[in-house]
Amino acid sequence: MRTIYLAVCLLFLSFLSAMSAPFTFRGLTGSDGLSDLTVCALYKDSCGYMWMGTSTSVERFDGIHLKHYPIPGENEKLKWVNTIVETSDNRIWMGNDMGLWQVDGDSLRRVAPDVIAHGVRSICQGDDGTLYIGSETGLYICRDGAFEFRQVDSNILSSGNFVISLYLDKAGGSLWMITRNGLYAMNLKNGKTTHYPNSLFKEESECSYRTMTCLDSVLYIGTMNHGILRFDMKTAAFSRYVDVGCDVIMSLSDDGNDMLYVGTDGNGVHFVSVRERRIVRSFRNDPERKEEPGLRSNSVYSLLVDRDSLV
Repeated sequence: MRTIYLAVCLLFLSFLSAMSAPFTFRGLTGSDGLSDLTVCALYKDSCGYMWMGTSTSVERFDGIHLKHYPIPGENEKLKWVNTIVETSDNRIWMGNDMGLWQVDGDSLRRVAPDVIAHGVRSICQGDDGTLYIGSETGLYICRDGAFEFRQVDSNILSSGNFVISLYLDKAGGSLWMITRNGLYAMNLKNGKTTHYPNSLFKEESECSYRTMTCLDSVLYIGTMNHGILRFDMKTAAFSRYVDVGCDVIMSLSDDGNDMLYVGTDGNGVHFVSVRERRIVRSFRNDPERKEEPGLRSNSVYSLLVDRDSLV
């Protein structure tokens, strides 16, 4: 029997390989030690710990106990966690609307606050240890502890400098960036940045972008008002993708093979087969169907696929 850990907007499913087998849901609440029930970021580290970012804290779950890392500061609106990652030196990094943070012992430490003074939305690392940090003002590149700032768009006032999500294409040597002005790619060798206008809309502002993942040289882009979009990196062409019954896509992740995992704000979770271009399984909160496993809420802010293909 498979297990799902659910914390309001958190979902954890295991042993996904047998798609038809039953699931068991387990909720994590305040009585389990969860200090904030809004879970907006998830990461499983190399030691097996599950890290949860909430609207006020970072929580580490070992399968039994939760360890609480409160985010210091007086402005509660800026504490919302956007991303959590682990780097090759086993450090845990977090980005929120205040900036860049690192887990330091039993607390969180702000990193380079004089350099990165605005919100951090996405973080990824290259094989050489270079850290790429997408912020609300542009891209920061960290090499050997030194930070370098790059404008995504040459126009400093462009919304293209508000970076929402990153994808590092190591094989293609490019860093793909979803911004408020759409899709950009930076050549890692020469630093040249190219904008790819979205042909589906007259203006980039018509589409509100949220998240991004990649399978087989295709970017799958989650939006807040137009569902899932598809971008073929080889042909540089945009297209609409599978309708999951909700245009508000909060989370996209994948298994590195065929499956796309979609978290929505209003219609639960869906597993989409990329090869078949269809939904193969869905989980929703449906009080009328008590005999089937369901969610506590149809608003799923974060959906994680770990290194063992567990969701």
